[in-house]
Amino acid sequence: MGIRGILALAISPARGVHIQVFLIALCGLLALKASAVNSSLQPEEVQDAYSLGQTSNHEELADFLNQYEHDFKYPADNPVAYVQSVEFQTPYEQIVLRAMRTIGYSKFKADEDYRANPGLIIVRVVVALKLNYSGLVPAADSFQVVASQTKPIEPRKTTSNLICDPYSLFSPTVSNDCSIYTREILLSFDAVQFAPGRANVKVTLPFGQSLETKYNLDKLK
Repeated sequence: MGIRGILALAISPARGVHIQVFLIALCGLLALKASAVNSSLQPEEVQDAYSLGQTSNHEELADFLNQYEHDFKYPADNPVAYVQSVEFQTPYEQIVLRAMRTIGYSKFKADEDYRANPGLIIVRVVVALKLNYSGLVPAADSFQVVASQTKPIEPRKTTSNLICDPYSLFSPTVSNDCSIYTREILLSFDAVQFAPGRANVKVTLPFGQSLETKYNLDKLK
């Protein structure tokens, strides 16, 4: 029976609430199948991601992460602001990152963290100002990030955090060497917002520069 047949049954009073519940579940299943990113990881997939984050095979780990994080060198035209990296974090890669970075992390904790937010996609962008820049620091909202597939995709949440600010005595920093102004921008999405195919991330910087990078979502876990 096709979708039209199911819809016809749904309007019959005799079928009642059960058909309506079935249709809701069917719609959810169809939406899940249309999503480019797997947000319904099986226990063995969570285990695989955890194991990869814990591996001592650094080459294997680097090859995996390079699919998700695109790193950029400082441009030859000597701009004031530039993009250091763009990362498309799927639920699978987030498990790998937590397992890699968290001391004493366990596979049980990996499963718990994943189940707390299984559909989360994060686009992380790191921007910076050139070394020894002496002008005014651009406003946080002058760094703009847009993810798109034929049209822009609205993030559920956007945050902007300073990683390093050498111009401030009270600079937050994750490094002992805070010499370059560095900021991260995090865009949070739900996995079902992305369809199969390519996704584009465009970063617009102050002073007129911009950068675009693409991801083939069909090849990401």
